Amino acid sequence: MYVPPSAKQMTTPALLYKKSEAPIAGMKKITYTIAEEPLFFCNIKTFGGTESVNAGMLTIIDTAQITTWYRPDVGYHDKIKLPDGTFWRIITKPENIEIRDQFMIFKAEKAEGL
Repeated sequence: MYVPPSAKQMTTPALLYKKSEAPIAGMKKITYTIAEEPLFFCNIKTFGGTESVNAGMLTIIDTAQITTWYRPDVGYHDKIKLPDGTFWRIITKPENIEIRDQFMIFKAEKAEGL
């Protein structure tokens, strides 16, 4: 049975914002709205960012791994807001650990607001 290293310490509150797309004048307009039950608790582990070189310039993208209790409504490209006011976009499909509907893990990158 999978037990996250700090399952008893999922104390960081976060708010979930759901992504939605609507066609407006032939273009996709992306909006984020707060989820029906937005609050959840998680562990967040940052890794100092991911480095890449684009056009000769070094860029660093802040990334994190988030572990939380399973929620089927958390999806790819949704955003979460942490207590410090930062927003993080989910960049991997949330993994339902051992398909037990108990814990989930996903990666996120720091994003601008909504």
